Amino acid sequence: MDDIDLKIILLLMNNSRLSYREISDYLELSVNAIYKRVQNLIELNIIQQFTARLKPYAVGATYVFIFGQSLSQDLDTITSNLGEHDNTWQIIFSSRNYLYIGAILENIHQLDSYSSFVSKMAEIQSPKIGLLSGVQYNSSIPYIVPKSKNLSYDRLDLEIIRALHKDSRKSISEIADDVNSTSNTVRRRLTRLVEEGIIDLTINFNPEEASDVFALFQIEINTSVDKIEFASYLHKKYNPNLFYCWTFSNLPNLIICWVWSNSMKELTQLVDDIKKENIESILFDIMSKVIYFDTWKEKLLYR
Repeated sequence: MDDIDLKIILLLMNNSRLSYREISDYLELSVNAIYKRVQNLIELNIIQQFTARLKPYAVGATYVFIFGQSLSQDLDTITSNLGEHDNTWQIIFSSRNYLYIGAILENIHQLDSYSSFVSKMAEIQSPKIGLLSGVQYNSSIPYIVPKSKNLSYDRLDLEIIRALHKDSRKSISEIADDVNSTSNTVRRRLTRLVEEGIIDLTINFNPEEASDVFALFQIEINTSVDKIEFASYLHKKYNPNLFYCWTFSNLPNLIICWVWSNSMKELTQLVDDIKKENIESILFDIMSKVIYFDTWKEKLLYR
């Protein structure tokens, strides 16, 4: 992979229905070059799936990340046990036997029981829990957060999202056939679902199949530093290597970044450079596998 592949991935993470022409316009490359790159990412299984879901914010859900070092070496059992829970949507396995578990809660009252479940099933004795409050990323496509909690969507809207759930690049006519409606109606409704931040059109990204090095940085910043501004600064300065940075409302000094590099040498240099910034500490874990699950939110589509 190179930085162009990464830019394509970021664009598709934020809108997996972008046409090859639209991607080529954003990146100023030919349509044929973009097509070949996307097909290569699919063939390598770096792009596992084009998918559509209800955005968590559209249903009043809460993003939570639970992370810590597992005492278990049985990754298959961990995957099976955590994946059976309706709140689990992502598991990132990494070096040090360190796990990053993403969850979508129906309400914050589920946090205690879910974190206890994760601690037990993943054998993490003292997990950290982060309530996601912000994301910094480099993409021409904005991630739309609904402006209102009182969003309006009906059964046909849910059927459209369901039709796209396993393949978000279906044509409008295919969707119309699936939901027994007209192409004009589907096009109009899908546009509204996107513009109002109800539908999440994205991809399942699988760094395991890339020959590059993907890592997660845990960066503890000084208490005097504005977390949001510093996360934005890091992201801009070290772009494209730091391609996602998470901040958490309940962990005021922590920033977690998704990191891409071509080699361990480049990654080590990046760590050394960031150590010179206004931070307290930095830990990093090399990603080995990312697994995605359907949650209670996706099950709403099939009721």
